Amino acid sequence: MKRALHAVFRRRSEPTRPWVPEYARTASAHWLDAHRVRIDNVRRFRYRSRDDYTASWFDAVYDVDLLESVDLVVSRWAGESIAHVFVSFGFADGTYLSISIETRRREGQHYSTWKGFWPNYDLMYVVADEADLIGVRTDVRRERVCLYRGDVTSGTARKLFIDYLARLNELNVQPEYYHTLFNNCTTNILRHVRAVAPHFRYDWRILLSGHADAYGYRMALLDRHTPFEELKRASLIHRSPDAVIDDAFSRAIRQPIKRSAA
Repeated sequence: MKRALHAVFRRRSEPTRPWVPEYARTASAHWLDAHRVRIDNVRRFRYRSRDDYTASWFDAVYDVDLLESVDLVVSRWAGESIAHVFVSFGFADGTYLSISIETRRREGQHYSTWKGFWPNYDLMYVVADEADLIGVRTDVRRERVCLYRGDVTSGTARKLFIDYLARLNELNVQPEYYHTLFNNCTTNILRHVRAVAPHFRYDWRILLSGHADAYGYRMALLDRHTPFEELKRASLIHRSPDAVIDDAFSRAIRQPIKRSAA
């Protein structure tokens, strides 16, 4: 059933227009042995504004045995019901690698929810450092970004990571179209979660992506020792207007909020 569904979204022809710079390269995973994987074309853009940035990519080797955690990132820019959702994997050496499922757009294309119901955009797994994928949302677009630590074992995080890498390699061989309802960021995250936890089921919160964190909380993927609304407030990333996106970004966004005494 799952394979049949994805076959519906297979892209059958190759448009001629070039990709916008952010999507010019796709990541690929190459296993060196049973534990180490080299990922090519990890994105490392440094944004100064929405349209002013330094573009770069790098290749790096990751030891899956050192993968310790997975975080859920929920970024809202308007109301509470719509958000972009992606994950970030944490390694024992302090490295974080984010994977965001997005529309791969060509020059002249702009994202539209309605256009996403038709075969207008490719589906893309953007692999990048957090200063790129989270930094552009917190510091440049000034979106409301919540960073939740997943309440899962390191073994589950590793299985999830491996499943993500398999999927991005599949898309390099057979591209697929994005679909607003059935082949988007949250439906694909659910697909990966079900690969390691088959009891998870489709839920209305998958359609209203801004409620994905509430769904993760309900399904015990997030810390259940704190009431959800309190957890949500504590997970909101706070960045000052003069903050700098640098190599300490991942550590900075995980620092507890310092509140002045009343």
